[in-house]
Amino acid sequence: MLIDLYDLLQEEDGVRNYPVELEAKEFKTKKSRYPISDSDIKLSFRNKGKKHIDFKCVGKVTLIIPCDKCLEPVPYEINIDYFKDLDMNKSSEEKIAELDEEVYLEGTKFDSDVFVYNEILVSLPMKVLCKEDCKGICNRCGANLNMGSCKCDNAEPGTGMSKILDVFNQFKEV
Repeated sequence: MLIDLYDLLQEEDGVRNYPVELEAKEFKTKKSRYPISDSDIKLSFRNKGKKHIDFKCVGKVTLIIPCDKCLEPVPYEINIDYFKDLDMNKSSEEKIAELDEEVYLEGTKFDSDVFVYNEILVSLPMKVLCKEDCKGICNRCGANLNMGSCKCDNAEPGTGMSKILDVFNQFKEV
């Protein structure tokens, strides 16, 4: 959603509040895609004068992320609590020179989708588990070990596989 802040800049002590409805139904990165199951985000802008706007964002986004061990879907809630003074006096060149990361603000246009995407991106966890003691999946048959044990532990390896296992066991002892 694009929000034009031009009218707000014309009002002294003006305030604007916006509920944000995310247009995207999934969060995409270069390597993964996570469905968005729920979002409740509110933006607030207040004109402080002299082309300065106080910007505040509060809310949450719930992504469905697969467990890192068993691959079961896990709802993961990302809370957003952000506050910043937007200096509308800066030109694009000044922002680049200062390495300002306001890519969501171009002129007086504020792109809420870009802002929320960036906040989700920096808040993504390194690891997600369905539960603390997740047992994961069997590395042979792929069975979810949280649902019960598999029969791979009792299975006898074939003749070709037993030779490979002998090699691995040889290096284990070192």
